[in-house]
Amino acid sequence: MPSIVIELTNHCNLSCQHCMEGRHSSDGQSLKLEILDKILQNCKEHGFDHLSFTGGEPTLHPRFNEILKNVYEAGYNFGFVTNGWNFVEMYSQLLPYRDRLRGITFSLDSAREEVHDRVRGRGAYRRLMKAFSICMVKDIPFTINTTVMSYNKGELKEMAELATKLGSRGLRFCHLMPTPGNVEKGLSLSPEECVVIEGIIGELQQSFPMPIIMAPGYHTTNLFPCSPLQSKELNIDWRGNVTLCCHLSGYGNGAIEGDIIGNLDTMSFAEAQKGFIHLNKTFHQDKRERYGKGEFRDSDYFPCFYCLNYFDKVDWLKDDHESPWSSLVWKV
Repeated sequence: MPSIVIELTNHCNLSCQHCMEGRHSSDGQSLKLEILDKILQNCKEHGFDHLSFTGGEPTLHPRFNEILKNVYEAGYNFGFVTNGWNFVEMYSQLLPYRDRLRGITFSLDSAREEVHDRVRGRGAYRRLMKAFSICMVKDIPFTINTTVMSYNKGELKEMAELATKLGSRGLRFCHLMPTPGNVEKGLSLSPEECVVIEGIIGELQQSFPMPIIMAPGYHTTNLFPCSPLQSKELNIDWRGNVTLCCHLSGYGNGAIEGDIIGNLDTMSFAEAQKGFIHLNKTFHQDKRERYGKGEFRDSDYFPCFYCLNYFDKVDWLKDDHESPWSSLVWKV
């Protein structure tokens, strides 16, 4: 069934090197429960039965336990993404709602403690290992998400081996989208390196019994490979904005608003769903037209980068001649 991705807060307790600048902060703000109530009361009739919570760090929402209770009593399945830092302290909140918890996604960016902590902060790796141990003992389903960057591009097999050993039910690799910060730090890979990485991941998929997937954004001839573009996923940010995709809404601090459909403070869920369908239809038509005219370049086969171009979120790259992505921005 279709799902809704909800950014509960932009507050985060870590300062990860690869995080999009301005997206998360130590003094961040959280989604109002009135907006969540509107979602719970209305989204089932539109075919949504699963809620996925993200952030920031979603467990830092000041009323997180109340949110779990409300979601459970409304009959929704749920999951969330977490850095695992405070999992030891909060996991007991999950246990009363265990039968509707479809899985936790932990962010682990290296099989090596020194590399993961270099990205996310000292002590982050050990906190995660404790979280995995708890999940194993309490039979809490979890998967691992790894963002591939210059720091960890050589340890993909190590990640698969560690995820298997830890009892993860799956491993997902995703590309790091270029931002001014991660380009300056040398974290983002070139388009050519991304394709090589995808080949290695393809080999791992054949040699490990655990599901290993590549998050949408990989090089593909499928024009609409991701859940939002297939109308299977709707995103709502911490402000209540309904947007096409969680990656887009956070990119560039949300400064460009072409992907924002409206705000649930001032519109009904039905209106938001209608706007989502309209935006999707327009996007599909424009992309098919561009493809049909033979205007696609190789970079356009990276769907996330295509969307960044489409919504004018990478104009900064036009003047950054050092980035391997700079020449791939549309000059229109």
